[in-house]
Amino acid sequence: MIKYFTRNLRTPRLELRHLMPNLQNAKIIYNALKNEKPEDFKYEPLIKTAKSQKTLPRSVADVLKMMQYYAESEQGDSCVFYMFHNNQFIGFRKISFYKESFTLKLNTVWLVSSAWGYGFATESYRVIEDIAFNKLKVNKIMRVNFADNKDSAKLAEATGMILDGISRQAVYMDGKFYDLMQWSKLYTDYLKEQNK
Repeated sequence: MIKYFTRNLRTPRLELRHLMPNLQNAKIIYNALKNEKPEDFKYEPLIKTAKSQKTLPRSVADVLKMMQYYAESEQGDSCVFYMFHNNQFIGFRKISFYKESFTLKLNTVWLVSSAWGYGFATESYRVIEDIAFNKLKVNKIMRVNFADNKDSAKLAEATGMILDGISRQAVYMDGKFYDLMQWSKLYTDYLKEQNK
């Protein structure tokens, strides 16, 4: 796992925790997800099946499988944070580090609907950005999003990322092709922001 991201992180309002895939933690997450709408997972499906990409965990056992999958992905230079506000689970944030190019990729961020509109995604990004540029000394932070995911594009712009381009029909999902937007922020961009 990525150095500096092996411990839990804090922002003024959030805790970004590493959770063990066990029954107790799976119950906490399932209780927060069980009343969510499947269509809100269109862009970031948590459980993939042969029939659909949009499946929500339907049981504590499903959540436990999902957590086990996330834990396995942490064996390399990737990690998953479980986001908490006031000790309540509100979402996920996944990141990967590519040593060869000194690049940190923001794989995804997803919040339960009750946490929308409070700036939690931006706040969690800022603590990761600080570590990436000031501790890991990365050259670039990057992310991609579906071109029709307006909220994700707004988040990229709000955090000072630059649109590198659009990859047309880059993903095939549920019988449809989707364009992907690719964003980045360089260390030099970050320095300019800090000196404003």
